Amino acid sequence: MEGEGWVTSHCLNKEGFPKLLYSTMARLGILDHPEYMGREYEEYSTERCEVTIYIGASKDFPDIKPWSVTTTGFRFEDTYQAIARKALRYLCQIYEKPICRTPMRYFPPLVRNRPIWITRMKTLEGCELREDNPTVVFMARYLLTLDEEYDKQATKLKECNHRAEEAEKQIRKLRVQLAESKAQVTISESREITAIEALKQADDRHAQELKDAYLVTRVKRRALILGGKECDVLDGIPIVAMDNAKKKFGETPPAPPPTEVSEEASDLEPTKEEVLQQNQPPAESKVGLPLIPLEGPSSLDE
Repeated sequence: MEGEGWVTSHCLNKEGFPKLLYSTMARLGILDHPEYMGREYEEYSTERCEVTIYIGASKDFPDIKPWSVTTTGFRFEDTYQAIARKALRYLCQIYEKPICRTPMRYFPPLVRNRPIWITRMKTLEGCELREDNPTVVFMARYLLTLDEEYDKQATKLKECNHRAEEAEKQIRKLRVQLAESKAQVTISESREITAIEALKQADDRHAQELKDAYLVTRVKRRALILGGKECDVLDGIPIVAMDNAKKKFGETPPAPPPTEVSEEASDLEPTKEEVLQQNQPPAESKVGLPLIPLEGPSSLDE
């Protein structure tokens, strides 16, 4: 277990509760050293420490088997003190009868509502005061008061730790939700970009298809015109086919028979006399014109 971050120690030179625990174990016949095994780790971004203490069997009371107890703190230094105090209270609880004959009889046990402990406390107060040494009485009261205050502060600390852990859990949950939201936003943006690109490609493809269709219809139209036919394909501007135009404006009337044409032509053509009359100058009036007699050759000779 030491390879996984666990550290083992006996804490024989630790002042405070570890040293007091070891002295009490010796008075009760427990010869094995207390063994502390702990590790430091991080939980919810907070440094934590877990320590377990193992207490051996007593040679004077072999019916009591070895036992262990565990507690948690923040670092080894403070957790060693906490686990030693807890083990000392368990020790006073387990050996409650044998400890009455030792100076540690006023050490508070784990449970304080047991009859033995209540009777023991009555020897320190009131009419049943049976403790001869006033120093022991006042020191016991003082230490018991400190122990009660310690329990109150420890309870408040546990509540604060619990709230801190719950807050850390909530923070982690919110961080997960934030990461999921960011991922959803990224997916939505990617889909939006894909949709825009697909729309752009569709637009380009549609424009190209329109351009190709325009070119094809234009070529076909020219080919039909060169072949003698008029194309009725709409090329941007509405046009009317030649057949429709002929129907709209009417067809050329048929040519009349030759006889009718000749008659009509003869009726319409002017006669030679009319032409001559039209070409000649207008006749002058005969009134006032001298008359020239026609004479014979003899007169001409003269």
